Amino acid sequence: MNKQVLLSIVILLAVIKTQAQVLYTETFDTYTLGNLGTDVTGTTAGQGGWYTTWGLNTNYQIITEPNKGKALSMFVNNPQQSKDLYVEKQNLSSLINQRNSGNNVIKIEVDFYMGTLDNAASSSSNSSAIFLYFDPPQNYTGNQTRLMYTDYHYNDNRFIVRGFDGNTMISPTKEYKLTANTWYTFVFYLDYTNKKCYFEIPGKNFVGNSVFLNVTNPLDFKLSKIAFFMKIDNLQGTTKREQRYDNVKITAIQSVPAHVLSTNEVLNEQFNVYPNPATNVVNITNSATIAVNKVVLYDVSGKLLKEET
Repeated sequence: MNKQVLLSIVILLAVIKTQAQVLYTETFDTYTLGNLGTDVTGTTAGQGGWYTTWGLNTNYQIITEPNKGKALSMFVNNPQQSKDLYVEKQNLSSLINQRNSGNNVIKIEVDFYMGTLDNAASSSSNSSAIFLYFDPPQNYTGNQTRLMYTDYHYNDNRFIVRGFDGNTMISPTKEYKLTANTWYTFVFYLDYTNKKCYFEIPGKNFVGNSVFLNVTNPLDFKLSKIAFFMKIDNLQGTTKREQRYDNVKITAIQSVPAHVLSTNEVLNEQFNVYPNPATNVVNITNSATIAVNKVVLYDVSGKLLKEET
């Protein structure tokens, strides 16, 4: 007697999802205009708990930004001199630990002002970056402490996003061309459940993704620091070299938004098929209440077994 393959579809009519949980936000609007900090050795925190390293205190300023309130400005008045600037917000892992159960996607948003285009001799020596760091867990032997980072090159407005594979930074996930003297919102997603990272610039249709945390226990690599970096190495121009930051926000959410995922990833995120492999009954759950028009069932050899409308 041939065994019949029965298909059981379970439609979830209502799904209770953990609400988005804001863990940290910074608009700089409550800061005092002027120097961000008083110490450029990275030892003593300045306003809002931000640490500054390298350069002078005057290179890190809280300014008034039209239509945005206050913002953080990092700048060099004479870009023909070599200089590095670095500012970071520490101790974020304690905030990550406060997320609600199931909120294993960490969303990071940063508004970034590109500044002017420079005729730089070397793009790698004249760039700015946003770094997302983790605190290395015990017995970690890798040579990287960054989850993701971006590079913006002053000479050609090239913007690069890279991810972390457990030991080294992977090659660029994508490169973008951006417009000088323009504010952009950068959004990063660290998906600890599926071990992937994503990046988008809303409104620009710029979306990228990469392998994230090719490790056994990804939650051991929690986001711990956000840093802004600026590198100047004898630019040819004499125009003030500046970049600005605003509206830093960290949110814990349950899943990466569908518009950021590819089609296959959307299906994998929203649908669950079990048991697999199956003998007689296959259950399909649809956590997003997506309308299903048709289900086609194949065996492991690719033979069509059944179609259900």
